[in-house]
Amino acid sequence: MQLVRLHDDFWRIEDALSERTIKKLQKSFKHRDCWQRLGQGSANRDEGTFNQGLKLAVIENKISEYFGTTCFANATQLWYDYDGYINETHCDLSPNLSANVQIYLCEGEISMGTSCYVDGIWRKVPYIYNGGYLMFNPTQHEHGMRSPVVDKRMSVYQSYRITEEPSPIW
Repeated sequence: MQLVRLHDDFWRIEDALSERTIKKLQKSFKHRDCWQRLGQGSANRDEGTFNQGLKLAVIENKISEYFGTTCFANATQLWYDYDGYINETHCDLSPNLSANVQIYLCEGEISMGTSCYVDGIWRKVPYIYNGGYLMFNPTQHEHGMRSPVVDKRMSVYQSYRITEEPSPIW
């Protein structure tokens, strides 16, 4: 795994996971029929939970270093975005979100990546298989997709908090 700094609060991730881990995650997408379907505009996202957890030691060390304290993982989510879906730019709301990680799990158009507006500049991570981003302070930075999904977009999403007990506010 490699982290490439785009800003102190926004990093591109390259070669994020082993092929074995990716295959395990991809198998979970075969059971989307029991996932929650969320609509945004005229397109949908299926959202499921990866109950086996995802250990990202390099990321977790970086988060702990950034905040100067231990970080705690929230539930690992799997996202399947359908053709035309766009996660409009937004700031997250939950106090449980001190840092977010999203790793892309299939090939697709690079335009489907994630952008983050920080210090007056939009910075973008392209949609590249086994790549993604690490974002600190997602409640303070506008972020999201600036182009819609073409065909499909599959990813694993892991958020972290710096409080041992999670907040009930999501």
